[in-house]
Amino acid sequence: MKFKSIFLLILCFYSIKGYSQNYIPVERASTVKFFINNFGLSTEGSFNGLRGDIYFNPHKLENSSFEISIEANTIFTKNRSRDTHLKSKDYFYVDKYPAIYLISKSITRTGLEGRYWFSGNLIIKGVTKEVKFEFSGVQERAGYLFKGEFTINRRDFLIGSGSLVLSNNVQVVLNVTTTNK
Repeated sequence: MKFKSIFLLILCFYSIKGYSQNYIPVERASTVKFFINNFGLSTEGSFNGLRGDIYFNPHKLENSSFEISIEANTIFTKNRSRDTHLKSKDYFYVDKYPAIYLISKSITRTGLEGRYWFSGNLIIKGVTKEVKFEFSGVQERAGYLFKGEFTINRRDFLIGSGSLVLSNNVQVVLNVTTTNK
């Protein structure tokens, strides 16, 4: 009888774990970085203030969704005057547009184990553009580690439109650790 009770308890634990598919980002364990050429040199930056709701089930991808945001005023490039300039109207205009959003439309398989396609909208400065990129999802303890990267054209989002020294292409690298909601 005791063995049967322990078996049922273990079975319940694994059943609950298998159905726990609502996640939130763990900011301290996640990174949102970007890379852009400035005067021909690669410049790295990052954002903090990662928030969101993630529903992910690798067995029912049609029900999976990502709605995440970052705080635009947390931009950090290791140069205080550049960071202040990037927060201005010419770049991220953080007073009017305090957040950047990434919202999925669909999540599908790539054909490789643990690899998926994200298709959705990126919203910066009130401008919405569709993005599609490959990402990985690896289950860890009480959540997942999602890793992906994509490239955008900064001019599509009216970021530094008049700058001739910045590359138009910005590489965005996401490394998002989640936990059960």
